[in-house]
Amino acid sequence: MKHSVFGIAMKMLFYKKQRLFLTCMGIAVSIGLMIVITSLYASMERSVQKTIDKEFGIFDLMVGYSPYNDSESKKLLTKDEIAQLRNMDGVIDSGIAIVSPERLTNENSDTKMKDGINYFGVEPNQLNRTYFGFKTKIEPNEMVITDNLAKRWEVKQGDVKEFSINNHRAMKMVVAEIIPDYTSGSAVIMNIEAVRRAYSLGEVANAIYLDIAEDISEKSVEEKIRSEMDEHLDIALRSEDKTVMKQRTMFRFISIGLGSLLLLVSMLFITSSYKLILLGRVRELSTFRMNGASRRVIYKMVMLEAAVMNVIGVGLGVGVGVTLCHLSTIFIDSMMGTSVNSADIDWLTVSVIALLSWLLLTMSLMKLAYTVASDSPLVSVRTSEQENLRRYPFWIAGALIVSGFVLLCLAWFDIISSQTQLLFTLVGGLLVAVGCILNTGYMIPFISHTTGWLIQKFAVPEAYYAIKQFITLRRQNSFIVMLLASIVTALIAIPTFIDNLNHSGKQQVIRKHITPIVIEKKVDVMSSNILDQVRQVKGVREALPMGTFHGVLLADLDYTQADADWLKQNEYHPDYLEGTSLYETYEYEWLGVAKTDLNLMKQMGLLEAMDHELSSGIIIQSAYANHMGLSSTDTLSLQKTRLGEKLEQYELPIKGVTELSITTQETHALVDINNLNVSWIGNEGSDEQASLILPRTIYVQVNEDADIATVREALQQRFEDDPLVKVTDADSELERLANESREQYIILWAVMSVFIVVGVVGVMNTLGAAFHTHRREYAILRAIRLTASKLRSVMIIQGLLYAVTSIVIGLIASAWIIVGLFSGGSDELKDWTINGSTIALPVCIVGAISLLISVIYAKQFGQKSITEELTVE
Repeated sequence: MKHSVFGIAMKMLFYKKQRLFLTCMGIAVSIGLMIVITSLYASMERSVQKTIDKEFGIFDLMVGYSPYNDSESKKLLTKDEIAQLRNMDGVIDSGIAIVSPERLTNENSDTKMKDGINYFGVEPNQLNRTYFGFKTKIEPNEMVITDNLAKRWEVKQGDVKEFSINNHRAMKMVVAEIIPDYTSGSAVIMNIEAVRRAYSLGEVANAIYLDIAEDISEKSVEEKIRSEMDEHLDIALRSEDKTVMKQRTMFRFISIGLGSLLLLVSMLFITSSYKLILLGRVRELSTFRMNGASRRVIYKMVMLEAAVMNVIGVGLGVGVGVTLCHLSTIFIDSMMGTSVNSADIDWLTVSVIALLSWLLLTMSLMKLAYTVASDSPLVSVRTSEQENLRRYPFWIAGALIVSGFVLLCLAWFDIISSQTQLLFTLVGGLLVAVGCILNTGYMIPFISHTTGWLIQKFAVPEAYYAIKQFITLRRQNSFIVMLLASIVTALIAIPTFIDNLNHSGKQQVIRKHITPIVIEKKVDVMSSNILDQVRQVKGVREALPMGTFHGVLLADLDYTQADADWLKQNEYHPDYLEGTSLYETYEYEWLGVAKTDLNLMKQMGLLEAMDHELSSGIIIQSAYANHMGLSSTDTLSLQKTRLGEKLEQYELPIKGVTELSITTQETHALVDINNLNVSWIGNEGSDEQASLILPRTIYVQVNEDADIATVREALQQRFEDDPLVKVTDADSELERLANESREQYIILWAVMSVFIVVGVVGVMNTLGAAFHTHRREYAILRAIRLTASKLRSVMIIQGLLYAVTSIVIGLIASAWIIVGLFSGGSDELKDWTINGSTIALPVCIVGAISLLISVIYAKQFGQKSITEELTVE
């Protein structure tokens, strides 16, 4: 009976159902993983951008004059200047504002309000409404206020409120909208025309927000503004803001690091699927050739099978990807208790992924069809069994490793700027890691011989057969090992990254809370009588005031004893002294000094017990003492300065060299409030305040029988009228940090969860298919010598070799990624640690998967005769 080529191809394809199922599952897992990665990364990028917009704004540049300038340099942008800025090349949107109108005129320069309210007059266009977070198009008689201010004023939407901007201006407006708290504190947002009328101003502003086209450099716009208008303009670039740089750097790590690993895993899934097709098809197609089938028939059969199998696999992959996207959203919203934007599915991207995957698989099978159809049948069979490694993966891996080492060396030897060190070390470590994974085929013999020798010597003598076959088939096995090693790498590197960011935040909280309760004021110092208010609260045992760290110039210091390398690193002029006679001093000649009560500090156990009297000297930190070659027997001279001039100097003996947990800056020191020689520090030379301390921070200890939370709440109630005063304790701050961390990295945990699920399914599929492909070889081993029980031992040892090899390579690769991440000079990731469970989890997962699958298949192989195994499909 004559069959069509299509009929024969379909009969062969669906006759071997297990192989078809495993291959289609491998394709589906690969495509589904790429789809869910793309969708979740898009959601993560939106989350990062939302954080950036909230902290800095939706615009690219902010241009204007600071309202805090002195009376002689206080300026406003004129109507012509605003028009010139708006019409510059590259500006696609803009919004003007008057920030801090209470400081606009010289008559208010002596007024320093303490109400902690930020006042804005804004042009109510779309850009400003989006930035400030309100929806109402406010009229000149309306205002928008923050929620905490509404509670403080006891007003609601629609009420009329009269308030004073400063001692000279009072305004009366309707509450048009109440918005969540502004990032800088309480805020009143008014129509810019209302502010102009109140101050009798024309069409002026002191700030303009500019949105720049994507193809235009923000830096070039800044340079153009300075050259064409005023070089002294205050210009802030979002790309240079620390918050933006931090968020972008962290997302860059996630997108480059985790994205590369996941993409590598997806490609390995597809490659292993192609490999399984290759191993299972070459012999059969060669047999067809021996029976008289022409090259054209063979080629058509392969392509017909590919068309059907690829459509099934791609269709399943799209379904798997869409399902995982929805499940990840449910996981985030319900199980993790955080609401997040749905992982929106970009169907265009899904279509592109599906099409490219289909083309990749089809081209792979075209290569297979061409090879089988071109060579003689015997050559094709021998080619399918040839497992020698190819050269090009080795050269690619070597190039990646060399490139990675070059990038790491550029960063380690300070050849590049400090701002890009983290990026260079991250990419360098990642390249070395990927190179190690791609070099798996050349690492298998060494790891296998070492592991196998131990197994053969102390456990199973038949391990020789397992080692021999594992190394002989290392080109095929390398795909599975690379897949498992990538999973180990990702499951170690990513949690380590998150754990260390959380650890860094916790350490900052712990370092800050050297006492159970800490009181801080965000912007300004507190009044001198605030200590009395704190000490009157029930449960408070001690309250230690700490002034603001003030930059003080050192005088007559012998720098020959100092560390030359440290001096070189700090060899630059302080920008804030430009234009003064002190600009020629170096940064290391300035010491951050704060006043406090040193005796009380020692009494509270916050300072090492010292026998000598403290009030006449200065306390410096150990690291600073080592850098400057100082000891407790030396004397420091502090130079009093004013308006860029050097005034009198005072000699202070070093009374203590110790670590100050209240600061992370090694160039910070403490002096006693009772020392009259340093009464000018932080008090602007005021004689009235010479014997007082204006604290920026107050450290509070509670009575032993008092509840910390109760005392904190009482202190918060005491200062509820001053929104800039913040009262915290370590437990509440750690809880807040945990919540913020969960919200910030929620998408990342979702990606990791999906990765674990998909990885387990993919590995089980790939390993199962690999064992199934070699069932005939196992049957031949039984026919030659091995009993069924010994063959089971061989298969289990092969599973162990998969696990051990993958774990070793995964540990090496993850180590390079960790080196790249934590050697990049980032202060937040400086003192990194690694949790033992972070290493144990992927090791256990990969080991369990490998051994479990090998045990399952080994158990099946003893249930059938050798003849049945040779004919099994």
